[in-house]
Amino acid sequence: MKDTLDLPPGLPPIGLDAEARRALTGWLLLAVGSLAVAGALALLLALSRTPGAQDWLPWPWETFFRKALVTHVVFAFIVWYLAMLGGLAAVARPGAPTSLVGLALATGGAIALLVPVLTNQGEASLNNYVPVLIHPLFYAGLGLLAVGVALPVLHLLLRPPVWGYSLAVGVGSAGVLYLLALICFGLAWLSLPPGSGLGSHDEQLFWGGGHLLQFAYTALTLTTWQVLAEQAFGRPPLAPKAWQLVCVLIVLAGLPGPVLYAVHDIRGEELRQAFTRLYWIGLPLPPIVCGLAVLRDIWRGPRDWRSPAFLGLVLSLVLFGLGGILGLFADGADTRTPAHYHAEIGGVNLAFMGLFFAVLLPVLLRGGENSWPVRLQFWLYGGGQALFAIGMFVAGGAGVGRKIAGTAQGLDSLAKVTGMALTGGGGVIAVLGGVLFVWLALRRLAAPGPR
Repeated sequence: MKDTLDLPPGLPPIGLDAEARRALTGWLLLAVGSLAVAGALALLLALSRTPGAQDWLPWPWETFFRKALVTHVVFAFIVWYLAMLGGLAAVARPGAPTSLVGLALATGGAIALLVPVLTNQGEASLNNYVPVLIHPLFYAGLGLLAVGVALPVLHLLLRPPVWGYSLAVGVGSAGVLYLLALICFGLAWLSLPPGSGLGSHDEQLFWGGGHLLQFAYTALTLTTWQVLAEQAFGRPPLAPKAWQLVCVLIVLAGLPGPVLYAVHDIRGEELRQAFTRLYWIGLPLPPIVCGLAVLRDIWRGPRDWRSPAFLGLVLSLVLFGLGGILGLFADGADTRTPAHYHAEIGGVNLAFMGLFFAVLLPVLLRGGENSWPVRLQFWLYGGGQALFAIGMFVAGGAGVGRKIAGTAQGLDSLAKVTGMALTGGGGVIAVLGGVLFVWLALRRLAAPGPR
């Protein structure tokens, strides 16, 4: 049985059948569940640094803190984003058996990622893009997650739909970039020195593929902007040919990634610089083009501030743009760098939050009324993240270094104290918005739905 829905362009015009809805629900539960796990780990991180409360933990806090930090980051920024990619690929090209097998593998991978931190095993390796715990089960979890997400992506690319363009083309482009990232991880692993032990070269292993993952995440964000704008304004910000050109450009920008392993030694600085240049050259233009098109439509209206599509779109664009501006001043040594990427990440999260309530839950026939708590989550999360990023930028400009805490921060000036106070207050507000999103989304996903 299929349900006929008033769906946005890019989705199956006759809706999803019961089996496809079940697969999509599973992917979304994995996505939101990963945020819930990340939040719980963040609470444990706070307890591990709180005098007195440290003793409540069943593990020695000195060894637990870095493990929990790594796992928190992986669930908040890798499992969450990749589960969204798997779910969007499953809805852009419904194929329940492939989606369900991929979902089972990805869920198994997420569970495997969680076991080492809960048993206080493995050593933390704080690599860029993909931090890890040096434990066989953690690496196995990453592998299962990667393969699980690849299955619906491959299904979409091998059997592309003939309807729609916004979602199908955009998610397909993100899928190509995701597969390129996996190829980079594979080439990096094959290029490691013979006899390399587990975790001995993790920074080199994840550097190139991590860059390509940022391309895939950017493609997903632009796709979400395109779809939300269609929902909010009744028209796409970019016409079909322009949208296809943007997607082609971002894929072309990522294509040289695997080739770089044939040109440069994996242990050399040249490879690191080559991927950094690829990032700086290939990524800025597509978001600028899409962002300007969305800004034009926002100017034209209509502007419905009660609409999750409009709220998610506008606040995502503002926060993402803020991150781009802050990134112009980041040098990697102080907190201006995390100010940049926290704003960018916040912009992506807001876009996905809007997609949940404006598109994905209605597709699952679980849309319901978008009441004030739904709107409040956007303002709390977006406003909190903006304050957080601005505070870090102010503190970093005054000389506060990154990846340090406590007295090591040297809060000896008004600018440093003010910046870190804004960071702390904004972080609390953003967490409240994130908790509200997880609760609202899980409540609707877990509610009895149509069969």
